[in-house]
Parts: sequence; structure tokens; C-alpha cells
Amino acid sequence: MKSKRFQAGCLVKEARDIMDLATTEKRELTAEENAKVDLIHVDVDKLLAEAEVEEKRAAKQSELNAGFHTPEQSASRRPDLENAANTGKSENPRASKKYSEAFASYLRHGEDRMPIEQRATLQQDNDIGGGFFATSETLLLSILKTADNILPIRNLATVYQVNRGGTLGQVTLDGDITAFSFGEAGELTTAVEDTGLAFGKRELRPRDLKRKLIKISKALLENSQINVEQVVSDRVGYALAQGLDAAYCVGSGASGPLGLFTAHADGISTGRDVVTGSATGITADGLIDIQGTLKDQYDTNARWLFNREAITLIRKLKDGDQQYIWQPGLALGTQSTILGKPFIKGDNVPHVFTNGLYVGMYGDFSYYWIVDATSMSVQRLIETYALTGQIGLLFDNMAADAMPVLEEAFVRAKCGV
Repeated sequence: MKSKRFQAGCLVKEARDIMDLATTEKRELTAEENAKVDLIHVDVDKLLAEAEVEEKRAAKQSELNAGFHTPEQSASRRPDLENAANTGKSENPRASKKYSEAFASYLRHGEDRMPIEQRATLQQDNDIGGGFFATSETLLLSILKTADNILPIRNLATVYQVNRGGTLGQVTLDGDITAFSFGEAGELTTAVEDTGLAFGKRELRPRDLKRKLIKISKALLENSQINVEQVVSDRVGYALAQGLDAAYCVGSGASGPLGLFTAHADGISTGRDVVTGSATGITADGLIDIQGTLKDQYDTNARWLFNREAITLIRKLKDGDQQYIWQPGLALGTQSTILGKPFIKGDNVPHVFTNGLYVGMYGDFSYYWIVDATSMSVQRLIETYALTGQIGLLFDNMAADAMPVLEEAFVRAKCGV
């Protein structure tokens, strides 16, 4: 059986044969052809995504068989959690294996049915109050990991974890350090004060999220064969990812993250906007101009960011040499590219193709900084949903923030006027 990447390549050729025929005949695609090409590309995306999942699963299994961790696995391991798991001791009680087991028991059975020892373990944390118990750190990290898996921006951004109420200070660079220079021959060089480095006024610190209530089947929670923390982390992580995605893209920065597509003096100003070449869409020349605007030092790690609707348009664009600027990742372990660079997609990336509106971005997303608070608490609601056989879990004390810290690392694409 042919590989999924090979099948995807065959479908890409089928779509391009249709588009090339229209080019040869010097006409636009008909509505029927356009719809067919789009449907073919949906299947291409599905095949490439399945191929990537299979390859990662095979690589992980191979590494497990060899008995060692990948760099990604090693990076995800926390020494404090390992120490807690091995010794049962930690400076942070919520990071201990004992606390994690007690919290899982609380989720499964509730406070009244917990052993006294486990209840005492949860009560040693200072965050408890009003019926809430602080989550175990393993659950919190699992929730954040779920969000990481859903949001590609989080995997490219620089992410910090700080205590609730902590701060990274004012990190936006309004100007950067000027270049070093050489002194005159024979001259004793002296230190030169640099006046190029300046910081913005916005403080990067966790900002409160609204409480979130989820409902879970009581029978499911009480089933001993179910990993209750995994079920909860999947549900909460998904909901958290949906809210963070919108904030990372279009957040105002007032009471939450400052978004990439929000023009702001403390983020990315309008000085980093480049027209896509059209008032109602995207052109290949416009994307080439956008890519050329970014300095070489940021280009190495640069990625495109678009909504899937923009990708649908870009797949049909050709450069001046009549080469398609979107190329599928057909080789093992490769990614699809636009003008030779990988891209990520986001549901909340602006995608209304009309005068002066943003439609995408090119940049080094490591200069988008994220802070997550390392605290979260849960209250178990029993009677409220008793008639439906469900348990309510009310999450509180969640906080996060994010912002671009160096605007010259980004170029925003917007339609012409």
C-alpha cells in the first residue's frame, strides 16, 4: 500500500493539473473547478496530518524500545516532580506524588468520602478556601500540555511559569542595543553608553481568567479503571486552549494577553504592517514582499501564521516563475511550506479579505512571550447536577498573560485599500 505522503502527492498533482489547465487556457477556475480543488486539498491535509501522527508514534515507540528519552520528552520532565515521585517530598506540596493521589481521590469521590489522611494532605496547602482545593501540579502541567498540543503558537512561543501574582516586569523592547564598533588605531577604547535599548510600559504578569465550570458523568468519575485526572485535563485543556487562542491572536492586552494582530505601541505597531498586494485577497508578490521585510536574524526561525481560509487561497498562487508558492511536505518528516517556510494555522487569525484588514503574519514567534500561573483550584459541586447524574467541577484561580516583546521580529499581512 502506498504511503499517506505518496497519496497526498498524487492528490496535489490532480489539483494542480486542474489549475494548470485553466492557466493554459488563460482563464479563471470555474466555480466547479474551484470547489473540486479545495476538496482535494482537504484530503491532502488529512493525509499529511495522519502521516505526521503515525511517524511521531513510530519514532516514540522506537525510542521507548531503545530505552531513552527524546529531547522533547526530556524537556517535559520536571526534576521537582521526579523528586516528589521518588521521595514523596517537595518544597511545593502540590508537586508531590502524595498530593497528586489525594487530589485525584477528591475528584473521584469528593471530600466527604476521602480517607482522613488524604484530606489532611490537601489541607496543608495555603490556597484552600471556600470549598476549593488547589489542583495538583501534575494536573496543572497536564492541562497546559493539552493546550500546547492544540495551539501551535504555544510550541513556538517562549513560555514561562510563574507564581500567581508573579511578574516578568516590563519586557517589551521599544528599541534594541545598537551595534558594537571598533576604536581608532592606537586609541585606548572607553566604554560607550548605549541609548538604543528602551523598554515599553506594559507589565507581563498573569491576569485572571473567568471561572470555568465543567460537568462530568458521576459514573465516569467513580469508575476505578478511568484515569480521572487525564479526563479532566483533556476537557479543561481544550476549553483553555480555545480561550487562549483568541487572546493570543486578537487580545486587547487590557485585562488579558496582548494579541499578535492587535496594533499596539507595547506590542506590534502598524509600522510592521505590509500590504498583501490586493484589497480583497492575497497575492504571491505581496507575500514575497512580506517575507523580504523581515531581517535575516529572525528569518531562520520564522514561520507563517494564517487561518485555514487563507491557506486555501495561497495554495493556488504562483510566483513570477510560475511555481506554486505552497509546497506540500511529501518527504518523510517534512512540513508543508509557503515560499520555503513552514506555516501554522489558527482559528482566530483574522481572515476577512477586505480593505485594510489583517489576514496573516510572518515572524519569529519565540519573541511572543507567554506566562502561565502555577496555581489553579477546583470546587466539586454534587447536588447542583444530581438529577442528571453529573458532577460539576468549578475551576478558579486561573491566570495567564502573553505579548510580543520585540516588534521587528514580526511582519503583519493586511489587505490593501
